[in-house]
Amino acid sequence: MKNKEKACRTMKQQAKPLALYIHIPFCVRKCLYCDFLSFSSEESQKEQYVQALRKEMSQWKKWLSGKYYIKTVFIGGGTPTCLPAKLLDALGMAIQDFCQSLQQTEKTKMPVEVTIEANPGTIKKEQISILKKYGINRVSVGLQSAQSNELQALGRIHTYEEFLKSFDLLCKNGISNINIDLMADIPQQTLASYQDTLKKVIALHPQHISSYSLIVEEGTPFYQMQQQNRLPIPDEDTDRKMYEITQEMLAESGYHRYEISNYAMEGKECLHNMAYWQMQEYLGLGLGASSYFAGFRFQNTNRMKDYLLMWQKENDAAWADCSKYLKQKTKGCHLLSCREEKEEFVFLGLRMMQGISLSEYQERFQSDFLIQYENVLPKLFEQKLLAQSENRDRIYLTDRGIDLSNAVLAEFLLDE
Repeated sequence: MKNKEKACRTMKQQAKPLALYIHIPFCVRKCLYCDFLSFSSEESQKEQYVQALRKEMSQWKKWLSGKYYIKTVFIGGGTPTCLPAKLLDALGMAIQDFCQSLQQTEKTKMPVEVTIEANPGTIKKEQISILKKYGINRVSVGLQSAQSNELQALGRIHTYEEFLKSFDLLCKNGISNINIDLMADIPQQTLASYQDTLKKVIALHPQHISSYSLIVEEGTPFYQMQQQNRLPIPDEDTDRKMYEITQEMLAESGYHRYEISNYAMEGKECLHNMAYWQMQEYLGLGLGASSYFAGFRFQNTNRMKDYLLMWQKENDAAWADCSKYLKQKTKGCHLLSCREEKEEFVFLGLRMMQGISLSEYQERFQSDFLIQYENVLPKLFEQKLLAQSENRDRIYLTDRGIDLSNAVLAEFLLDE
């Protein structure tokens, strides 16, 4: 019994990995399809925001010290690279300090992957120098399309030629891990134009490519246009063909599909996003940022005024207790039940091509997955919607299962 208690104490002393997300809500101009928390802003507000963000990091650093180390960082938005150089430098310095202050060993000294999102036309040599200075080693560039009419239809601020200049600048200045975001089902897009975009992007040999289908979200200009029958997007058959040629062309070019919409060269998968899909803990800092931490899901306020006011008093005594902060200062703080954790583990894990691990499920929930879902699995296997790996440890969606993923995942809802 004493040995068991000693082992438990030792485990508690070991720092755990944590994925860190930093939200920068600013952009040059909001795209017509975008429903993310983003907007254009004056430099004075950007400066206030970065100051507040640094204070939020400082407070969390106190709570996390000795308990966690940062494994991956993702700086998203918005368009983080639209920050002026001096603010980008201040942000980089704060992130570096945050990560290094939590280090426990040489192994955990700095995150293995630090990603920043960027739009073509917002990338300059001075900014790239700042990124490298603070260990930002991966850039995700939002191209969406190589066709000028499609970029205009989306309301993008850049041309394909500007993207090429930005991509070339990144490569020539030592950024060797680049993702390119693409979009299917764009207004005016054809199968031929999408295929041409894929060819042009593949020819650049980026390390990672993400290809998502357009989703028309309520509250966006696209939604209003759709309601008025003024949004000429491809039909379902064309969408299906785009989906198929994405897999074919990228596979032929050496990219392996590791998640429904993501393709990578060997060893270049996005580790940060994999942390989400594997239901690892992550902390979101900044306006509207979401977290999954210590069993809780919670979200920061999405009102800029409230966020700035919240962090004016960095040493507020009420924030000495992390749990009290979560209850008072975040939106919708919710402790997941065991049932909810099981469901999310399955829903998120099945997004990946490798699926979910039965042994990991057993270790995490002290429950046998095959027994838990013994009334569901035979039917899904028989219909060839699910498959099992050769070593019998992993279950994953088949191609047909991916096509019908919403219906398949609904089968894994548990009774309350």
